[in-house]
Amino acid sequence: MISITLVVALILIGIFLYTTGKEHKILIDNKNFKVGEVAYNTNATYKIWIDNQEIGLLEEDERGVAMVAGASHKIVIEEMKDKVLTGEKYEKKFKLKTNERATINIPAMINDINEWIDKIN
Repeated sequence: MISITLVVALILIGIFLYTTGKEHKILIDNKNFKVGEVAYNTNATYKIWIDNQEIGLLEEDERGVAMVAGASHKIVIEEMKDKVLTGEKYEKKFKLKTNERATINIPAMINDINEWIDKIN
């Protein structure tokens, strides 16, 4: 009985470690975005952090890539003007399932559009 419990516990620990340690690829677009007839244009450079890890600067029409582990994530972006951070930050939390990737669009995110994140299996 103890050996069965031990095997089940080890399997559960393995599943937990696989899920929390699984790496996800996140693409971050600072590109124009259109929803229906409404266009959201990129007009600034942003500094990007995901899970308190600095990703870097994204200028207009650029794409960045981040590799993050785990299921729950937080993205923070801060606008730059004249090469100086403005202090205006935007923050969103999101979850990714195992083997899921995501593309985040900055103009959609700062305008609080539902389509700010596109999750792909």
